[in-house]
Amino acid sequence: MTIGPTIAGGLKLVPEEDEDWLILLEIANDGDSDLSQRLATLMDEDSMWEDIVVPELEQEFSKQRLDVMVEVVKAKGEEAEAIHIDKESAETWYGALNQARLAIESKYTFGPRELISPGEIEDPEARSAYFRNDFYCTIQSLLLRYVMDD
Repeated sequence: MTIGPTIAGGLKLVPEEDEDWLILLEIANDGDSDLSQRLATLMDEDSMWEDIVVPELEQEFSKQRLDVMVEVVKAKGEEAEAIHIDKESAETWYGALNQARLAIESKYTFGPRELISPGEIEDPEARSAYFRNDFYCTIQSLLLRYVMDD
């Protein structure tokens, strides 16, 4: 997959193989976790976080994942050459990618990237998750650098 900034201030993802499309769809699958509930456990019980904030977060997190999935499926179905992430959709993509990364880290606890060598990961599922996590981080970095930074 080729990824780069656009002149209009967006990001262009160009899937080159069928596997690239599958990895983009995995953003929604990897992010399918109970992140809002885990965040609630970090808050003071008296803050009413669970009653007030968690439902809104659940809705927003679900919408982000769904929006990214719909965009990828639509582009693949239309046999689009690329997926364009503009300023209006950058936060949605960033949020979905962040959810995916947090869920992967919660499941596998890789720790800091500089302390782990992918060759040391024997489980194929964990190794795949490690590389997806790294890929998601790269897209987030590019979004911050080229799209979200005003």
